[in-house]
Amino acid sequence: MWGGRFNPMLVVDDAAFADRLIKLYRVDALAPASYSEQVQNLIDGYEYLPWPLSHQEFFVGGGNDGKSATVADLIHPIFKVYEDSHKHNPAAGPSVDLYEWDADDPLADVFLCTYGGLPAVDECGIDYAELMCRHLAAERKVIANGAELPRPDPSRMTLSALGRAFIEQHYVVRNYRDSPGFYVGEADNFDDLVTYWNLRAADVPVHFHDARYAARTQPLREEWLSVLPKFEPRRSRLQGVALWHRREFEIGDRNPFGDSIIDCGIDEYLWNGLNIQAPFMHFGEGSSLAAVDSSSGKTTVSFALTDKPFFKDWAAYHQHFVISVDPGVGLIQNERETLHTPFIPELNEYYGRQCYFSWNHARAEPESLGIVQSVTSDHITLRGLDVGELIGKIFANVGIEAAPSKAGLVATSLIRQMGGLSGCRPFKIAGVRSLIERHRPNQAFSRSEAMQTIRGQNGDRPLDDYQWLHIEPRKVNSPLKNADVLGYLLDRGVFRPGLKFDCPSCLLEFWRSLDEANSEAECEYCGHRFSVARQLRDKDWAFRRSGLFGRDDNQEGAIPVTLTLQQLMRMHMSGEGIYTTAMTLRPSEADIPPCETDFVIVTSEARSRRIQVVIGECKTRGPITEDDVRKLAAVADAFPDNYDVFVVFARLTPFKPEEIDLIRPLNKDWRQRAIILTERELEPYFIYERTAEEFAIERSAVSFKDMATVTEQVFFQNLRKEQPSGS
Repeated sequence: MWGGRFNPMLVVDDAAFADRLIKLYRVDALAPASYSEQVQNLIDGYEYLPWPLSHQEFFVGGGNDGKSATVADLIHPIFKVYEDSHKHNPAAGPSVDLYEWDADDPLADVFLCTYGGLPAVDECGIDYAELMCRHLAAERKVIANGAELPRPDPSRMTLSALGRAFIEQHYVVRNYRDSPGFYVGEADNFDDLVTYWNLRAADVPVHFHDARYAARTQPLREEWLSVLPKFEPRRSRLQGVALWHRREFEIGDRNPFGDSIIDCGIDEYLWNGLNIQAPFMHFGEGSSLAAVDSSSGKTTVSFALTDKPFFKDWAAYHQHFVISVDPGVGLIQNERETLHTPFIPELNEYYGRQCYFSWNHARAEPESLGIVQSVTSDHITLRGLDVGELIGKIFANVGIEAAPSKAGLVATSLIRQMGGLSGCRPFKIAGVRSLIERHRPNQAFSRSEAMQTIRGQNGDRPLDDYQWLHIEPRKVNSPLKNADVLGYLLDRGVFRPGLKFDCPSCLLEFWRSLDEANSEAECEYCGHRFSVARQLRDKDWAFRRSGLFGRDDNQEGAIPVTLTLQQLMRMHMSGEGIYTTAMTLRPSEADIPPCETDFVIVTSEARSRRIQVVIGECKTRGPITEDDVRKLAAVADAFPDNYDVFVVFARLTPFKPEEIDLIRPLNKDWRQRAIILTERELEPYFIYERTAEEFAIERSAVSFKDMATVTEQVFFQNLRKEQPSGS
């Protein structure tokens, strides 16, 4: 996606307001409109938004070669309109109206915000106005000081409109407050001018109205009033003419705007990212076939930049733009590396150094990574980010040191042994978990015992209840059989086949793996060697746990972790979510006690695109303690308000009432962030399909917020379904 931007105007004497605007408009870099210590201090406060170009100036060069812009400039839309409308049509009429006005006109700043302006030719070295007159038949229109404004020609663009002529929204942003109308204020009030500019930068359709000059602006006002009914009706838009104004400003006479008026008072809360949202703008988009290379041990992705929407000029190498790289599904089946960069601008330098090849050219964006590129660049190469390292950087950004724990290393190796998180699906089957849990690493069991256990014996849920489970390809309508499950586990090295032998000397039974079996065996207890031929008749295979499953530590609790991660990650099948297993968390600046989390998931919310972080505690049967809850709550509290943090407690057995009472206080300040999962929720395909049989809830969830809501309904409110009478 070729990046386009609407630029806000910042006021440096209000640092809090400037910070809200920087975050609202997803600012990529800060450039001073004037140089002062106060301006420089503001810019220095945002080290993660470094100026990406070698020149601070917007125009460089000189001498015989002339000057050139350092960012994509008006030359590109000028020649695009020329190619489309004028080159092969000598009779084409004017495409642009160039408005000019006296610098002393009391509405001069309003005209500049509305119609746009050009730098002086001696400053930029380019006569843009002359280019538009020559190629687009532009007409110069002079607004005399004190004279009535000319009625705009709807068939022509203003300079401001030309600058965004080929920029459109990547996807529609539904603002809660975006009703078209007028900004009512005073033309000589700086706050009014800044607010008017920033509303237009957020794509709110408004024109400036100063009641003191109502007679002068009447033609423009009447033309705009005739256009307003044509705007697309939206659920968020009230019917009528919106009058935007600073809340402390009294509008006075409203008759010039008609009978249906919407009062839109503006205060600091308008810019909190909830009411007004800056649109995602771009010049265009295209797809490119990528070349993926992992030969060096680090995955790189290279692709060509084709059909860039820019005029190819000899001086264009000076100019730069932002290309937004959407990795789509990312690195398929690679759970250790990712091309998905969470929208955390504070990590821009990290993205630049690790994902790209220049520390100050990368910019975090919602759902993509922005790279500052020369207009003449013809290809780009990105490197995959190590997921564990990336999540560590996210924690470091909030003052927490995060490193893999021993349990996390075990769980990661186990997942890798199973062929990835999806390869851990057999652990959903209660019989499989029982088969692993009931036998110590040095205990062998027969094939018939394994088949019976997987089928569902001794109180386990029967295998018939898992027929929906896809482990590996099988014929349509073919049932899932215990032999298939056992075969899959053998292929993944969960169990090793072998044989049991009786030593003729000491009479003790011992086990030999298939790899170690020979015509002669040596007793592991007394060392006696003997021929095994006599004992092979009617010999049944005997199996033992192997690999990580051969450890006598319950795999550090890895199985409930994999089940929890499967359910949580399944909601993000687009591949944007990243995860890592257990990490040790220590304070660097945050006020948290040293602790561990059994997993971390980082993703973004589908609508708001807010970063979501999920941490949790997973157990097989162990209790949830007050210490567990207190430590994870402190970690959740360490994240600022622009993150959504959820805390998961998962166990393969039901929770006791006293444990639920410990978890309940995690939901506070109107935030639901506690998620509780048991075997009932971890085994099914749809996370709440069994729970919905008992409680009045939805059987599936599509977000962590949904899961927190269901937790509130099931575990805290106990909203059980009414049982039929007589049941």
